[in-house]
Amino acid sequence: MHQHLPKTNAPVWMIGRNDQFRILATHLAHHNRLVRWDSFWRHDSNGLITPPARRADSSLANIPGRHFLPDLLGRAAQKLRLPARNLYSDLPLSWLARAHMPDARILHGQGNYSLPAMRAARARDMVIISDVTGQLAPIRHRQLADEYRHHGLRYREISNFLAHRRIAEARFADGVFAPSDAVAAGLEECGIDPARIHLVPFASGLCTQLLNCKRPMQRRSSIRLLYVGNIAIAKGIRILIEAFRTLRTRLGPTITLDLIGPAQPCALAYPAKLPQGCVWHGPLPQTELSCHLATADIFVFPSLSEGSSLAVLEAMAAGCAVIATPDAGSPIKHDQTGILIPPRNSEALADAIHDLQANPIKRKSLGKAARQQISANIMQGYGNRVEAAYDRVLVRHA
Repeated sequence: MHQHLPKTNAPVWMIGRNDQFRILATHLAHHNRLVRWDSFWRHDSNGLITPPARRADSSLANIPGRHFLPDLLGRAAQKLRLPARNLYSDLPLSWLARAHMPDARILHGQGNYSLPAMRAARARDMVIISDVTGQLAPIRHRQLADEYRHHGLRYREISNFLAHRRIAEARFADGVFAPSDAVAAGLEECGIDPARIHLVPFASGLCTQLLNCKRPMQRRSSIRLLYVGNIAIAKGIRILIEAFRTLRTRLGPTITLDLIGPAQPCALAYPAKLPQGCVWHGPLPQTELSCHLATADIFVFPSLSEGSSLAVLEAMAAGCAVIATPDAGSPIKHDQTGILIPPRNSEALADAIHDLQANPIKRKSLGKAARQQISANIMQGYGNRVEAAYDRVLVRHA
């Protein structure tokens, strides 16, 4: 597949912290384009402070912009269960980023960390990118409020201040990156000019490993369902459990469900009262997760609000037949590389699972097509997709 060759070598300043930024930072550093990356603490496996979640490529060791104080404050706020705890990490990071402006052509910001720097960068005529990794607050409220009410709860943002700032960043930027069609549609709904929205699908480092794993021959008569993600209201856990209860009544012990991931406080009642045939494993290391993905028959992900689920990408790479909602932000093409069902509809989920359970040829076909789609995604490369989007924004800006 032809890879994008950037038309410009414009230096880039990044502000953000998610996994995609780590992939992008490595790509840009290897091409000598990353002049600064303002992020939480990051390390290259050397020194006393080496948390796994902050590990980065060794090429980033000398890139300025790693900050320990926002990380420390954020973790302290989390342990103390302070209200709006993200404020204690996000605001200090944004102030520190603004205080050290590099000589760059592009400012690429993500999360709630970039607005002060964006305003200063605009005065220097930098091209400004806002990377919107998940749905903005108005869209999340529309997607989640009814489900929270079903549980007798009111849906609330962790911080309304930061939620409004994410919208302000998107409106301020010259280009807005969205990881999925779902997020792109949400941005339009929030009033962002479609001409400024650029689709830049995510990547997962685990996908390459899973593509290279041969799926074992399935000789059992039972069907194994798998879910990977937080056990949370927003992930549609109620809908999944209801659908599984229905299927267990129809099919008996020939169908099982494995849940992998941490349980959030709002949904602790579900792991405590799982139906027979359903097992919650809690969070697992990547090696064990890979084994579960390689041996599952159907991957189910009825999330109600998502940017782009890495778990779905990994399940596709593993060759699973995947069932998800459009709101899960996946790249699935309905009935070609997976099955899409309406959100908050346990009956539709149960019917989709039952259909695939009865049709092993379709399961295999969907899994094979999903693998091919993820393989093409990897060949193109996340960094190359971002570079192509940079060029589009630069051309429009000029």
